[in-house]
Amino acid sequence: MKLNKLSAVMVLGGLVMVQAHAGMVKDANGNVGYDTAAECDAAVQAGQATFYTPVTKMPPLKQRGEKTVKGGRLSDISADYKLGACDLGVGRAKGRNGVSADLRGKYIPFSPDMAVNVYADASGKTVRVSMAQCDNRFSGAMPRPVPVPVAAPAPMAAPVAAAPAPAPAPVAAPVAAPAPAPVMAAPASRMTPYLFGTIGTQRDLVGNPAVGGIAQHDDHSNKFAMQGGVGYQFGKLLGAELFAQGGQELKFENGTSTKTRALGLRGTAGYDLSDAVRVFGKLGVARVTHSGDFPSQSETRPTVGLGLTYAINDNLAIRGDFDHYVKKSSSNWKALNYVGVGLQYSFMP
Repeated sequence: MKLNKLSAVMVLGGLVMVQAHAGMVKDANGNVGYDTAAECDAAVQAGQATFYTPVTKMPPLKQRGEKTVKGGRLSDISADYKLGACDLGVGRAKGRNGVSADLRGKYIPFSPDMAVNVYADASGKTVRVSMAQCDNRFSGAMPRPVPVPVAAPAPMAAPVAAAPAPAPAPVAAPVAAPAPAPVMAAPASRMTPYLFGTIGTQRDLVGNPAVGGIAQHDDHSNKFAMQGGVGYQFGKLLGAELFAQGGQELKFENGTSTKTRALGLRGTAGYDLSDAVRVFGKLGVARVTHSGDFPSQSETRPTVGLGLTYAINDNLAIRGDFDHYVKKSSSNWKALNYVGVGLQYSFMP
């Protein structure tokens, strides 16, 4: 009997631990985040939270309207931070990082003893705080504090009766309905639409037919071109883009000219090298059209490429592209290449 009770307790404890950590993620540096603020608050209040530890070092950087900066602890800001903070993880903005990509959109526990930079205006009023070691930013000017649980009032003492009354007949206590199981909030969505545009050059190559049985060299031309489109990032890894490309008229050594345009759809797969830098590969199909001195011709070609973005803030990034449109054996037109640099604007939630 005792063994069965012990087993039941161990199973119940395991279920509680699984439930408590169901909404928690951990990044490569061991820092953790929770899907909801309530989960993060509960972990801190229960003394089970792993508080955030910065891994980089950056000096303080004052923003517009900030006159002074000094060091302190999170709990020194106000009594609201007695237990610390559970703040929403954000990315890079205004020249300073937030948290790693794995923790963005998650609620992260911060210790009340965490060292912070305290920024003040000309009147000495505190207007913003950041993490002291790295100057990384919080989701707002101040992090979200962990609420201090309110203690239940002590029960009132029952009055002393003058004489004991006869004990009433026992009444069966009503059976309380089981409390509904807690509903876990869905994880924050990472789906992000965006627009992009780049300027650069495209290089087109045409194969000249043989003259009198003698093979001619391939002819190429490089001219200014642009590429733009819309995209959708489905998560940290995969995305899709609809794009168009065109540019100046291409002129070849044999005196002919053409305008080259492309309209395509491609998938992307990428990896974050840091909070700001992301690289990605591209694979898709495009309808490539040539018109001008040559007979107008359109072909559906496979296209592959590479891209890179450097985040300026949460919404805007510098973007670079290389795209290769694979030649088709049934055409005199050979490979088409594009290289460009521009901007990408993401509609972050």
